[in-house]
Amino acid sequence: MKVLIIKPSSFGDIICALACADALKRSYKNVSISWVVFKQWKDVLKLCPDIDEIISWDRLGGLKEFIRVVKFCRRTKFDYVFDLQGLLRTALLAKFIKAENKFGVSGMKEMSHILIEEIYPQNAKINATLRNLETIRFVTKQKFDPKINLRIPADIKEKADNILLQNGVKNNFIVLQPFARGKGKDWSVQNYKELIILLQKKYPHLDIVILSTAKDFGNFKDCGVFDLCGQTNILELAAILSKAKIAIGADTGSMHLACALNTPSVFIFGASNMIETSPYIGKFRLLVNKKNHRDINKISPQEVFCQAQEFIEQL
Repeated sequence: MKVLIIKPSSFGDIICALACADALKRSYKNVSISWVVFKQWKDVLKLCPDIDEIISWDRLGGLKEFIRVVKFCRRTKFDYVFDLQGLLRTALLAKFIKAENKFGVSGMKEMSHILIEEIYPQNAKINATLRNLETIRFVTKQKFDPKINLRIPADIKEKADNILLQNGVKNNFIVLQPFARGKGKDWSVQNYKELIILLQKKYPHLDIVILSTAKDFGNFKDCGVFDLCGQTNILELAAILSKAKIAIGADTGSMHLACALNTPSVFIFGASNMIETSPYIGKFRLLVNKKNHRDINKISPQEVFCQAQEFIEQL
């Protein structure tokens, strides 16, 4: 059986969709899974052994690149195509692909349901992991306990060890992932600095590592932390997250990756829809300002510290 999953973006959303690959592998002995993904996120899929073929799509390539992806996909006749993105461009891609059956995820947007059958539209607002799995349930008639299989290659683990060593990280460590890419999702740097003081006072034996992109480097200068912003690709990021005692951060793809790797994770939620975008698999705590979820900075460093402390004391 040949299956194509179309879920090109973004980082966290792809993590939330990976349980579909596991469900398909559990349901069919000889299933081959291909996955269409935007080029910048293809390394996320390299971590998942359930995926047999990664089809990279350059989102900046315009119509020419879209046609290339269509032609590549049309080389194979698929038994099933699942559009887990639910947008017009992904539904158009599905429309042109050779397949016996084509289904779209609950909650399709941009009138994309006209091009591909939307499964269980009434479930559009449920948790993203469960919503993605609804497409697999529709086909298999089975209900699945979500599971994500991730595997970090040995050479990547070695590279991650070298990055930590070169930056002076010698002890067990906590990861902070402070920077989100959406309005209202960032807890302030000052809040993180106060949290760092609390963690360092209580747990001086644990190093604190900051992870993000290069443009975020230097925000925690003189805080006694190890700033690794911009020093890892996605694969190396995964290896470091898998070694962390806990991870603390906003609703970001890298935090969802930490959780999927079974690293205890404390999520600080702001403007995100927590019902739909919260993790479903792993060890996690969710913090939100219940009076006004958009005012993320009313969540105190002490509240975050208490949630982190619960995890640390269990180690």
